[in-house]
Amino acid sequence: MTRSGAVQAPASSAPTVPAVVAAPDRVPRGPRRLGLWRLEWLRLTRTRRWLLLLVAYPGVGLVGPVFARHRDQILEALRIEGVPPATGMRADSGMAVYVYGTAQVGLLVGLALMASALAVDHRAGLAAFHRTRMHHARDLVLPRYTVTLTAVAIAYVLGMLIAWAQVHWMFGSLSARSVLYGAFYGLMGTVVQVSVVAGMAALLRRPVAIFGAGLVVVILMPLASLWRPLRSWQPTELSTAPIELLRGHSAGEYTNSLAMALLISGLCVWLAVWRIGRREM
Repeated sequence: MTRSGAVQAPASSAPTVPAVVAAPDRVPRGPRRLGLWRLEWLRLTRTRRWLLLLVAYPGVGLVGPVFARHRDQILEALRIEGVPPATGMRADSGMAVYVYGTAQVGLLVGLALMASALAVDHRAGLAAFHRTRMHHARDLVLPRYTVTLTAVAIAYVLGMLIAWAQVHWMFGSLSARSVLYGAFYGLMGTVVQVSVVAGMAALLRRPVAIFGAGLVVVILMPLASLWRPLRSWQPTELSTAPIELLRGHSAGEYTNSLAMALLISGLCVWLAVWRIGRREM
């Protein structure tokens, strides 16, 4: 008791505990948003379609120079007769096997992948789902086209580098300038070929029909050279540029073909965006 008569409360022996402010609950992070570009990338990787590109380009780049080096022994082991023996095989012969191999196997794989990607209206249910959620017509085409073309381009360049390394090891060195220019022109030749499929996708719906029509157009494109003014503008000349540059041709000879390839590719993609965006299901 104090002098004033007030009763003093006994001091508590327990330490004072500060008030604890409850932290707000952490909001769990939701799943990553599935955008158009990521969707196309997953469509390419999870369906294992990239394995086809791996075989068509790096696989040919690995095997092609070996076949050029040991062609006679390979044909003899396979019991293939009637083929004259190879004479005078040089470094450019090893690159030629890669270029001609990808012009057949790689062409089929690239056209098939692009036709499958751009068959937007093949399935009515998915077509309705995509069309009701897209704000622009280009969203139906550009992500599919760009992702597929990028995958084909990476596979082509990787195969070219592997073939170059194989040729350097088996036959000897090549002009780096000619190889790099040839890789660029050959890649642009591949771009115009798969872009033709985009043009066919603007007119057709089913993947098989798109692939077949695109293949026929690509095969018949060299016939345009029958008209003399178009001979120096043939985009198909770009496909054989990697070989011709190693055999003495200059890079400037393919300027017109490159310009025509860019023009045709741009027109085909524009046609696909315009037509698919306005097509009724």
